Amino acid sequence: MAGVPPPPRQLEVRRFAAARAGELRSLHDAISSRLEDGSGRFRQQPRSARRRTTGHLPSKRRRRGSGEDAAGTGEVGPAGEGSSAPRKQSRRVRRRRELAGNPAEGFSVAGDGARRLRTHLWHAKRFSMERRWGFILPVGVHGRGRGSRSVLKRMKNGTIVHDASYFIPIELDGPEDSLLSILRMVLCPSPADKSPDLKHLQDQVLRGVCYENAMLWGIGSPHSQIVGPVTYMWRPFSRENDKSETAGDMSTAHSFEGKSRSSLRRQLWIWIHPAALDEGLSAIRFACERQLQDYGAVVKCCSLEGKLARLEVMGCKAVQSLKKMLHPIKASKINTVPDTSHKSTPTDTPLDSSAVPHLLEASIIDHAEILQPGAILSMIVHDPREVSVQGTVSSSKLISLDKENEGLEEDVVPNADEAPSEAGNILSSMWMHPGKHELWDSCQSINPPVAEEVLCMEKQRERIKFFCLDSGNDKGQTTQEKDSFSRSCPVVLLKHGKKGMPSLGWSIILPLSWVKPFWLFLVSHGAHVIGLREKRWIATKFRMPCFPYDYPDSKAYASYMSKEAAVYDKAVECRPTAKRPPTVPVPPLWHCIMACFHKGDDILAGLDLVRANIVLSQNLSVNSKSGDAERSQADVAPLQLYVPRTIQMLRQYVKEFDMKYLSLSSDMETGADKPNLTSNVTTNTTCSLCLTRVLIRAFKEGSFEEGAVVCAPLPSDLPAWKIRSEEEEEECVEKWELQLPQSHVSSYFSWFDPSTSNLQLPKDDAAGDAFRWPIGFVTSGFVHGSNGQDAVAVAFCEAKLLAVLRQQQWAHENLQSREICVLIRNARSAAYRRALATIILEHQESDLEFL
Repeated sequence: MAGVPPPPRQLEVRRFAAARAGELRSLHDAISSRLEDGSGRFRQQPRSARRRTTGHLPSKRRRRGSGEDAAGTGEVGPAGEGSSAPRKQSRRVRRRRELAGNPAEGFSVAGDGARRLRTHLWHAKRFSMERRWGFILPVGVHGRGRGSRSVLKRMKNGTIVHDASYFIPIELDGPEDSLLSILRMVLCPSPADKSPDLKHLQDQVLRGVCYENAMLWGIGSPHSQIVGPVTYMWRPFSRENDKSETAGDMSTAHSFEGKSRSSLRRQLWIWIHPAALDEGLSAIRFACERQLQDYGAVVKCCSLEGKLARLEVMGCKAVQSLKKMLHPIKASKINTVPDTSHKSTPTDTPLDSSAVPHLLEASIIDHAEILQPGAILSMIVHDPREVSVQGTVSSSKLISLDKENEGLEEDVVPNADEAPSEAGNILSSMWMHPGKHELWDSCQSINPPVAEEVLCMEKQRERIKFFCLDSGNDKGQTTQEKDSFSRSCPVVLLKHGKKGMPSLGWSIILPLSWVKPFWLFLVSHGAHVIGLREKRWIATKFRMPCFPYDYPDSKAYASYMSKEAAVYDKAVECRPTAKRPPTVPVPPLWHCIMACFHKGDDILAGLDLVRANIVLSQNLSVNSKSGDAERSQADVAPLQLYVPRTIQMLRQYVKEFDMKYLSLSSDMETGADKPNLTSNVTTNTTCSLCLTRVLIRAFKEGSFEEGAVVCAPLPSDLPAWKIRSEEEEEECVEKWELQLPQSHVSSYFSWFDPSTSNLQLPKDDAAGDAFRWPIGFVTSGFVHGSNGQDAVAVAFCEAKLLAVLRQQQWAHENLQSREICVLIRNARSAAYRRALATIILEHQESDLEFL
């Protein structure tokens, strides 16, 4: 508009308010006259105009903490003006602060004393957790316990990771001869039981180049019983300790019988499952005390619980994942050429001069494929979170590593014959330079990794600096953090697996405070996490026992099965009576196998119902109780089970039989000069039952569950195992179908009640014709998703009865094979299924590998 001046470019607030002071005063007076009554107080608003809240009431105000509480001191300020009692923060706040922390040692402990893994927070959001063996462990993904096909597929085409930090190492420190004497007392087979052809492997174990598996036995009681499987490894020799040996003959250097070795102080780790930790630690300490009393040698025995962690990396691409994650520092590379002045032996290949530059540039992890199973690699690696930041490995090298390993198939291992010089160079360098030993110094604490917040701040500064926005004021802000934290970590790698099975992968032993960086790196790079249930599936897939499920002769198995029986009984009681499943004893009643011995050898030739009364000894019972069996067996001594896990122990047991049984096991008696068990462990080979582990494979059809009964077929049943055409097979199945009456499924095991001296067989004709004598039980059932030869179940059967069955089987012309024909009946089923049993120790020298 013309004549109207424009608004000023600047407005002074004070001058503007002073010009309108009269308007503001009149407005204030008008509002005060409406709201105030005669007493000078503001009047209450009408009920219809009030806000529907009680926040203005002093009694409803939220109690706010003081400034110190907001900073995280753990306590809340006073509840009122006159109150001084502090109040704890909520459980969620305290638990989150505890789990987010990363102390150098020790597990987080719950209210009931159960220990949490360092990856507990990650697992609790994705897995179902249970309290087992003093830990809160991930059992498996949520659901009904399915998903085995997905796990097996990941195992075949990817990487699988499992946090096995619940395994506890026991450290022994003392003279070497004293440590060997202790191992002879508690381990079976002990280092002294090795055959002469395995002498070189024993020397590698003593040098700390390889680890070994064995069975830990309890001592100090009249009846020795196994504690559980263990893995023991020696601390490698340092280069300074071996200078005197390298000048001489290598065969002399590899011998550990000399007097100079007897006084050498060594360290030894024994890894044991937490289910057998208390019993195993007591047995080892008892052996140390006996060594002190007999020879005056002091051996230090302590548990390293809360100091070391263990990650299991399995799968076909486990090596590729390790190469991406583990980048050794320059000091851990092979940068020293061994002295060539010593003489070489056929068992040790010296370093070739042409291979020295190659070894100088590459670390040992780059040659992991050609290493033998059981190899130990010690190194110091960079923080996996900083690999790309520091530039230790370029992206082009990672791509080349991936392309190099894409051609590796699941069941193919690079043979040492294909590259003998390279394999010999690597093994020889491992002998001369076993690696760093920082992880063995348990008395020295290892600094925890740099906090995630610090790394994030550093990455942010790098980004700002890259865009030229650095102000220069952020220098030195993280000096205090860098002083108390570390950016490198000592690790020990253990190569698992047997010949032709590279998918079993590796174990990474590292400080407990470093679990989270390695765990998050593996998970974020495609590794599939598994729990205890999936780990048991993998063990069955690779035909390996899993502790404690496949160790019926241990106390850990009895304790675990008793807890499972209590859970099962509680679940059954919650269901209506009409919908309850048939009563099945948990754990299996091993004592019922003894009825086969007391009836005589003719029990497998035919069932004589006239001689149905079988008298058992009064001291016969099972070694664990649950359910109805517990009430009837309270006054009966337990039955001792003996499971041979080496071919020598099985031969020793078989030799105690009549010669007619020895002729059945000609495959096992392939050498009369083979040594027997020479361990000092007292083994009762004349025990009631000698169980051997077998693999059960369905003949035509059937899926066998845990707890299924392995029965002996009659001679008239054996023609059903002959291979026929499809039409003949259908006719044979229709003709041969064998089933117990449904009413006798629950009463099957009541016929073998050891509380009575007379065991009554069924008097019903139908039940008597369908009755088959039990010879064993299935401990691990089929894994869904396995096909063909991989679909197997793990069972334990009596060795002598298997020999009798093989004799009857070989009488038929078409059944002369190493597999034994058996019948399997699931615990809650009435149908018998044909199956084939394979004795493990007939195909391998020992059965000591475990998961």
